[in-house]
Amino acid sequence: MTSTIADDDLALYRSARLRRDADFDGRFYFGVRTTGIFCRPSCPAPRAREENVAYFATLFEAVEQGFRPCLRCRPDMRSWTRHAHVEGGQLVAMALDLIQRGYLHHHGVDELAAELLLSARQLRALFVRFLGVPPVKVGALQKAVLAKGLLLDSTFPVTDIAFASGFGSVRQFNEVFRKVFGQTPGALREMRRHQGLEDGCLSYALDYDPGFDFGRVLDFLRRRAIRGVEVVTATQYARTFRVALLGRAEIAEGYFVVTDDPARSALALRIHSAHIACAMEIAARVRRMFDLETRFAEIQARFAADDLLRPGLEDGAVPRLSVAFDPFEFAVRAILGQQVSVRFAGELAARLAARAAQPTPADYPEGLDWFFPDRARLAGLDLSTIGLARARQAAVHALCRALEAGVCSLSPHQPAESFKRDILSVKGIGEWTADYVAMRGLGLVDSFPVTDLGIVKALTRERPMTRVEALRHAERWRPYRAYAALCLWNANAVRAAPAEP
Repeated sequence: MTSTIADDDLALYRSARLRRDADFDGRFYFGVRTTGIFCRPSCPAPRAREENVAYFATLFEAVEQGFRPCLRCRPDMRSWTRHAHVEGGQLVAMALDLIQRGYLHHHGVDELAAELLLSARQLRALFVRFLGVPPVKVGALQKAVLAKGLLLDSTFPVTDIAFASGFGSVRQFNEVFRKVFGQTPGALREMRRHQGLEDGCLSYALDYDPGFDFGRVLDFLRRRAIRGVEVVTATQYARTFRVALLGRAEIAEGYFVVTDDPARSALALRIHSAHIACAMEIAARVRRMFDLETRFAEIQARFAADDLLRPGLEDGAVPRLSVAFDPFEFAVRAILGQQVSVRFAGELAARLAARAAQPTPADYPEGLDWFFPDRARLAGLDLSTIGLARARQAAVHALCRALEAGVCSLSPHQPAESFKRDILSVKGIGEWTADYVAMRGLGLVDSFPVTDLGIVKALTRERPMTRVEALRHAERWRPYRAYAALCLWNANAVRAAPAEP
């Protein structure tokens, strides 16, 4: 198999490798033929001679050609959705997201394709075209990479890790692991760096690009934190969780803490849970919360040249889109937030969590008192005592019923138009709520809350616009209209107008 890197890009990549340019991490990888190791461009290891270097567009190409991931820069541990940066790559990105969360542990490629409204043949063709390998090989690599992370960054026994990573037997685990990494799981476990880890704790380093402002995202999350469920300080974010494991009738619960590790240009994520299989799901959700996957260079260039959006850039940078940890929790929060302030919406959510009374174990950190109620618990919960208007109470219950009946879905792997059409059929949910849930609940980056008063004010500052005219004007910002909305809200704040919802 040959690399999919164009000849015109090779000179650029060679220069980036020599500079150890972190801006190119995820855009290409290089392998060193004399060692059989492949790295990300910013790897701090001594530079290899150019004649011994091979370049790859994706890590999958490198693995397919027999290279093993570097244990120093760990190129395999970054989110794989960053590989789908080419035209038509959105479906591939969605598939990679599901695979990295463990979808293929309990489903086949046919089912994965059906999730994306594709045939298995179409999905395989997309993977081969954009990644150089079929989905089944990506799935096998995901299992090995998940196991590697658990071996290095947890105290769980090797046998438990084998089965939690999706392997059918310890023998299969050992064979695949040796093939991908060139050593046994036991040998890698001896290299574990985090010797001080507590039992039941997993540690991840979630890399971020230069310019990432942890404090700014924390400030955004702090103003929206649900008391009892989330605790946000000046230096860390913490929350409880209960998540369904993909393909399994099992709920994983626990809590996690996120802090900054600027020396490594990474967020330090520590997951506390007895459910080992939840690791990749939690890590994927945290990446979306802090918007670690978006390639901002293209958006930046477009928005900086736009007179309407430029005032809303944050210190010259495009704002991060913080996608909610739990889409259902956020959809409920959006209903609670209809026509009230951010602060009062947070208060209502805190009262709701306390009313649902799903307490955490006594050994959880102070302030992490409740799990946010799931759909089943909330569907029959009396909300009349928390200060919520009757219409909002009815809307929350209607949403629970609609989700249970399959009338609508909160999966992020669906077209925005389908999501909006379906959720608007739920009584009590209007266009503003639908657009805002699509944007921050599901992370559909081309959603645009055209009816939001702040958006309307920003768009009509110079001349009146109808809704149709506003949508037509926003066409220039596709496929990143959610980021454009963030800029418009920021621009209002700069001009001392009402801030974003």
